[in-house]
Amino acid sequence: MTRFSRHWLWLLLLIPIGLGLTRLRFDVEVLNLLPKNSPVVRGLMLYQQNFSNGQELLLTIKSEDPDQTEEAARTIAMELRAATNLASQVNWQPPWVESPGQGAELVAYLWLNQPPEVFGQLTNRLSGDELTNTILEAREQITTSLSPETIALRGYDPLDLMRLPENVSAGAQSFGGGSEFFASQDGTFRIVFVQPAYELSGYREADAWLKLVQEIVTKAVNALDSPEEITLSYTGHPAFVTEIASGMQSDMTVSVLGTMVIIAILFWIAHRRFRPLLWLLVLLGLVLGGTLSFGGLFFGTLNVVSLGFAAILLGLSVDYGLILYQEARASKEPIPKVRRTVAPSILWSAVTTAGAFAILNFSGLPGLGQLGSLVAIGVLLSATVMLFAYLPPLRATLSSDGNRGAIPQPAGDDNEKTSSRKRGIEFLIATLALLIISVGILFYGGPTFDQSPEALRPKNSPAYGTLEKIKAELGQTQEPLWIVVSGKSESEVASRLLQAETFLQTAAENKLITSYTLATPLWPRANHQIQNRESAQQIIQNKTNLYAAVLGQGFTRESLHLTENILNTWQSALRSTNIFWPTNDASRWTMNQISSHRNNTFFALGLVYPVTDGPGSEFANSQRLLEQWPDELIRNDVILSGWTVLGAAMFDLVEHDLPRVILPMFVLLVVALWLAFRSFKAVFLSFAALFFAGLCLFALMSLTDQSWNLMNMMAIPLLLGSAVDYSIHIQHAMHRHRGDILAVRRSVGRALLLCGGTTIAGFGSLAFSSNAGMASLGLICAIGIAMNVITAVYFLPRWWRAIH
Repeated sequence: MTRFSRHWLWLLLLIPIGLGLTRLRFDVEVLNLLPKNSPVVRGLMLYQQNFSNGQELLLTIKSEDPDQTEEAARTIAMELRAATNLASQVNWQPPWVESPGQGAELVAYLWLNQPPEVFGQLTNRLSGDELTNTILEAREQITTSLSPETIALRGYDPLDLMRLPENVSAGAQSFGGGSEFFASQDGTFRIVFVQPAYELSGYREADAWLKLVQEIVTKAVNALDSPEEITLSYTGHPAFVTEIASGMQSDMTVSVLGTMVIIAILFWIAHRRFRPLLWLLVLLGLVLGGTLSFGGLFFGTLNVVSLGFAAILLGLSVDYGLILYQEARASKEPIPKVRRTVAPSILWSAVTTAGAFAILNFSGLPGLGQLGSLVAIGVLLSATVMLFAYLPPLRATLSSDGNRGAIPQPAGDDNEKTSSRKRGIEFLIATLALLIISVGILFYGGPTFDQSPEALRPKNSPAYGTLEKIKAELGQTQEPLWIVVSGKSESEVASRLLQAETFLQTAAENKLITSYTLATPLWPRANHQIQNRESAQQIIQNKTNLYAAVLGQGFTRESLHLTENILNTWQSALRSTNIFWPTNDASRWTMNQISSHRNNTFFALGLVYPVTDGPGSEFANSQRLLEQWPDELIRNDVILSGWTVLGAAMFDLVEHDLPRVILPMFVLLVVALWLAFRSFKAVFLSFAALFFAGLCLFALMSLTDQSWNLMNMMAIPLLLGSAVDYSIHIQHAMHRHRGDILAVRRSVGRALLLCGGTTIAGFGSLAFSSNAGMASLGLICAIGIAMNVITAVYFLPRWWRAIH
């Protein structure tokens, strides 16, 4: 192939790269890393997408003075309501407290949903002697009660229409209807709920929206007296998305740039050559950009967490360049011959490593599969780029090196042979000692699997800190599990809510849960609304007599406003043949907490509180409840979910899918190693090195109290790939140099130590990540790579000599 045709091939690559860059998008939603066919993941996603408290921003206000806190909350709410381009709804107290007249619509709706016999009791209460007794009872309560709330309520509700069945009132309060969900008991802490005016479809939109809201809030607070005494905090979905995105972007930037700097420093210390260093960094940047482009071409949207591939890819890609450069310097052969000599080890290690990562697509975890695909693409791209593009521009530099790096020939005298034999025995003893120590440590307890969702959360998160503060201030000591029910009609959802309630009653009797709240009391009941139409019409037709009876007992006309609003709401509902839903702001506030209607599907929400009878019991009982949740309910789209059970659900999935990943990976490694070496001894040595390094890693994890989690599991294919990668390079070098360990260490061994050092440093930088899972991933990778390098460079050559 001529140079001209090769240049055209490189230029043709620009076409898919350009297309990939135009399609490239980034996603910060952590749940998109997980399988959507998991009921727990699907439940969490449905909750975030369809219920208002899954999308809204929570702004907390804290000061030592309750009046100052109330004034700040009111002022902020007024300012945000004025910004109709940002917020569709802003609440700092229950809506019906701020607009009492709007509460009548929800009361009328709830009465209309009651069973006919219950609505019939209301009809009886508003006729004959019972009507008179009800009004007289209201007068007596106003006269004798010491409760200002009771006096005010009965003064505007002489017919006692606000006295709903107990289960209905409790249901409304459980979903955020009471004042206790807006302020602490002492009034020094308040929450303002802000619903975005438009869908925040990505992290950039969420970040821009949040900044505009914060700007308005800051101006509002600064206009108050003593603004320095007021503390503001933000949490909720927009705050989480912004925080995760900025944290992960920062982590990836620091990791990539840090790895590049460390590569440059170590390369300079080892070789003192500027031109090959600069060209290596340029090619690494091109490989990274090219892989991102191909990722955009194949996937379109990349999850920000999957961008952890960058540090992995840099660590693997630099290996190929360093091995080529070190071999070229050490052998002093022409570049084509160096390429032919090293190409088998580079190509086979690239194919093996790429295959190991590609098999992650069988894991069932989309995020892990995407990361594996990105690394596989990048490894193959980097091997090709380094083989054909790295050395040619360095021909002059390599020629000027002269004899630098030439390998001295082995002496071959008796003393050298005796010394080599002695060192071989020492390494075999060291191998046995490390094996015994590692097995001993693991015998007393190996690393565990952390089933909590903490690995998916930031380490030091202001948004999560604010959420914990809300729980503490409002006395919410337990986080509930969610039940998300969906159906094609209101009646279908109502039927499924009753199915869920049957199971939950049994769970409560078995002491598995302490309590539960379903949307059943607030959910529209089509059959009840139809059956109660006639009774409601009778009450409306009798309103003249009702008003006269109330006014006849000394009440004013103003006391009938609530009654008039309720009757007018019934009148509007009766004019329509559709199922009646309340529509004003106060009603929507409550209904949006428990219901949603999107894409011709209705959704209802429930809360479940597992038993907490000791340390760790809440998590254990949550897991038991998840395990016992009937398959029939899941098939009927009644899903139990929650962050506390996410880790356990993913662990079960990983455990189930593990054979589908490990078995193909093992077969791939065996086949690739056989094709690379054509020797059972070499294949055995590669697996021995892999086993030995893995055993040491597990022992160190146990000693340092590290555990596996949903994020650092991504280290497994990297460590498998790098272990096999290093073993291929070392064994090919041992074969080329006829078992001369010193020559191997001065060529490939030196390059691998340099590669390992840069990779370890790169992953070590991830240990300072803002994400707990990413930090653990960096730490595990750094330890594992160190074990792989030490095993390959110092132990594997001795084992090779012993076998051969």
